[in-house]
Amino acid sequence: MILKTLGTAMLAAGLLTSAALVQAETVRWARSADVTTLDPHVFNTGTNFVLMHQMYETLVNRTNDGKLVPLLATEWKLLEGDPTVWVFKIRPNVKFHDGKPLSAKDVVFSLNRAKGPNAQVKSLLASVEDIKAVDDLTVHVKTKGPNPIFPNNLTNIFIMNEAWAKANGALETQDATSKTENGATRAVNGTGAFTLASREVDSRTVMKQNPNYWGKGKVGDVTELVYLPIKSPATRVAALLSGEVDFAQDIPAQDVARLKQDAKLRINEGPENRSIFLGLNVGTAELKSSNVKGKNPWPTPRCAMPWSWRLTAMPSSAR
Repeated sequence: MILKTLGTAMLAAGLLTSAALVQAETVRWARSADVTTLDPHVFNTGTNFVLMHQMYETLVNRTNDGKLVPLLATEWKLLEGDPTVWVFKIRPNVKFHDGKPLSAKDVVFSLNRAKGPNAQVKSLLASVEDIKAVDDLTVHVKTKGPNPIFPNNLTNIFIMNEAWAKANGALETQDATSKTENGATRAVNGTGAFTLASREVDSRTVMKQNPNYWGKGKVGDVTELVYLPIKSPATRVAALLSGEVDFAQDIPAQDVARLKQDAKLRINEGPENRSIFLGLNVGTAELKSSNVKGKNPWPTPRCAMPWSWRLTAMPSSAR
């Protein structure tokens, strides 16, 4: 991440997953690609998640040091006497962008929607057997067996309003394979710090500060957030240097050392909460790209990749 100074204050590292801490009315944010959809449950991709976190919210979130913290759930615990049921208490007095109040039924709807056949995020909820609202602000999630780390899977499962989804033809997740759209493909009704003002696919997405945000004190002075996909790395860096954008991600590793010398910029680097590994095609009878014909050499024991080759916590600047 590379940040351009805005007067005496700079964009905080956590802006894109929490709140903006900048003394500026408009923040222009550049990335290498646009999001594929605004439907929050379709793709399991970081690019989509980061933008969604500005307008939608999840039950729990993470701090910069990886600790789980409350968001739309104020607390969570295992049900006494039953290690397969997680109890979530929902934050009271939260409203969606259209003014409707958040309730436990919206959480149940959203988790079930995220488990749907078209939802790529359903793998995060694979252990879930049943979800039910016990009262207006309590949700029970039953897993197929004891799952002590289940809340860790909820940091990118966004909560939608059931009534809005029904009214806008978005009860089910968008089918990305057929390129069909639904009411959530280009519209948003979340509980997040920003509301959707306009969207031009592959050009810009403009978000305005939500005046009714329950956590308004955390948003700072950013009243407008402009997301600008700029595919070319050179053009993206040039836009940062010229002042056309204030915050740029996906900076080429070879440019980092040079940009660190610019007093107008601040570079944030750090590990990511994920693993990156090399996967070998061991499932086909013959590798199309191999010069070994009639068989696949990878499944043989002598070709097995040792686990020591596994890569973890790759710095974002190196991607």
